[in-house]
Amino acid sequence: MSSDCHQALVLVFFGTTKDEGLRVYDHIEAFMGQRHPDMQVCRAFTSQMVIRRLHDRGIAVPNLTEALNILKQQGIKKVAVVPFLIVPGQEYGKIRSVLAAEQELEWVCAAPLLHSDDDIQAVIEALDQEIPPGIPTVIACHGNEQHDQFNHEIRVFAQRIEASYPQVMVATIEGDAPGQAPLLKAHQMALQAQAVHFIPLMLVAGDHVMNDIMGDEPDSWKAQVAAETTTCSKPAGMNDRILELYCQHLDAAYSGGTL
Repeated sequence: MSSDCHQALVLVFFGTTKDEGLRVYDHIEAFMGQRHPDMQVCRAFTSQMVIRRLHDRGIAVPNLTEALNILKQQGIKKVAVVPFLIVPGQEYGKIRSVLAAEQELEWVCAAPLLHSDDDIQAVIEALDQEIPPGIPTVIACHGNEQHDQFNHEIRVFAQRIEASYPQVMVATIEGDAPGQAPLLKAHQMALQAQAVHFIPLMLVAGDHVMNDIMGDEPDSWKAQVAAETTTCSKPAGMNDRILELYCQHLDAAYSGGTL
C-alpha cells in the first residue's frame, strides 16, 4: 500500500464522553499512526450527542462530514476511512452514506470488525489469550434492541465461540441476541468456580462496562452472576490483536479500491 502527504487516515468512532474512553481512542490513533506513518491521522465521531457534550467541555471532535471538509481545505486528495465498529449496523450505514455523497475526494472504507465469516474466526483467535482456563467467561457485546438484523453477526459469533470454549458465554446489553439470559448459566458455573471473568467486545470501557457490567447496582451483570471473584478484561480497543484485524480490513479495502 502506498501513502503520501496527500492522503489522510480517518478513524471513525461512535464516540465517548468518558476520559477512559478517550484514552482508548488515543491508543488506537497511536497504533494506526505507527502502521501508517506517512499519512495524516484524524478522528471523527458519528454520535452528535457525544460531539455536543464534548463541545460543552471544550473538546472539539468533528463528525465525518466535517472531518472530510477540513481535510479538503488542507489540500488532502485521498482518504482511507476506518470505522471502528464491531458490527455493520446503523452507524456503518451512516458512514457509507456520507462517503457515497463525497465527490471531491478519492476514498476507500474498511469494514467493521465482524463483517464476514472469516472475521468471526479471527476475532475468536484474537480473544483466546483473554479467556482464563476453567473460569466461566462472559463476552459482553452491545447488541441492538430496535433492529434485530444487526444482531446477526453476534449470534454467529456466539455460536462459534461457545462451541470452541465450553466455559464461555456471549451476552448482550441490548436486544435478545442473546440478551442477558446467559448470565444465569454464568451464575450457576460461578457457584462451582467461585469466579467469573468478563470480556467486553466493545471498543471502550464506557458506561456499559463500568455500570451495566461491573457496577455495584443489584441489576449489574457482576451482581447477577454473584461470583466470589469478578475480573474484567480491558476493552477491545486496548487489544492490539483486535486492532490488527482492523488494519487487515483497511488493507483489504486498499486491495479493492483505487488509492
